[in-house]
Amino acid sequence: MTPLRQAMIDECRLRGLAQRTEDTYLYAVEQLSRHYHQRPDTITEAQLEQYFRYLTLEKQLARSTIHIQLNGICFFFKTVLHKEITITKPLSRKPVKAPVILKPAEVQLVISLCPDRKLRFMLMTYYGAGLRLMELIHTKVADIDGQRSTLKVVAGKGNKDRYVLLTPAVLNLLREYWQLYRPRDYLFYSGRGMDKPMSSSCITKPFKDAVRAANVLSGCSLHSLRHAYATHQLMAGMPLNELQNQLGHTDIRTTQRYLHWLPEMGSGARDLLSGWTTP
Repeated sequence: MTPLRQAMIDECRLRGLAQRTEDTYLYAVEQLSRHYHQRPDTITEAQLEQYFRYLTLEKQLARSTIHIQLNGICFFFKTVLHKEITITKPLSRKPVKAPVILKPAEVQLVISLCPDRKLRFMLMTYYGAGLRLMELIHTKVADIDGQRSTLKVVAGKGNKDRYVLLTPAVLNLLREYWQLYRPRDYLFYSGRGMDKPMSSSCITKPFKDAVRAANVLSGCSLHSLRHAYATHQLMAGMPLNELQNQLGHTDIRTTQRYLHWLPEMGSGARDLLSGWTTP
């Protein structure tokens, strides 16, 4: 391991960054170094500008991917090399698209079409608690407190812990699951051992197959279940600040986006064409 790589690992850990963030940042700097065939501390700001134009115009990477690369490289220059860099990003503003919003009946249909019973337990927990995928697969038995009806999310997005309230139905579901599968460490353990979490691909692939079988909205992904949780809870009357905590959003404006995607909620709009005759 080079001294520069070790220095970057140390800076990531001093700041308590999540392991996935650390790996992503290291990969970004590694790719930059390979592109120019030179050490990253010898790369100039002009070369950085050209590199991000290359990622945008030639590689045509997604805007979010480019920003992740930029964050990792900026972190390296600032914390390891102690240099401030300014890069003019050739990126257009990302359009904010409304997510696929599944109806409750569609959620139930998709989950019912998953052939594996253990997977159905996982998906029902995912939807019933509004978790992120990484939060779900890294949940441990010890994180569940049946008396308080809570699930402790350890090192969620932003490497932050939080407590998620579990409804009686989700708690009963988890008790039934425990009776059947008797997990000891990871709640949804891998087939390679109870001390290992299940891989994300073991969930996403059969979910996509179930979506196709259900013939629901195109563009539906596993994350659509989290969107469904948020919208269905809002429609059921959950306060916005409570939903913010359940979802683990740092900024409530992120949670407020769901209000824009639910125009039917509390609509006081008048029917301006009521009483008109057809021209």
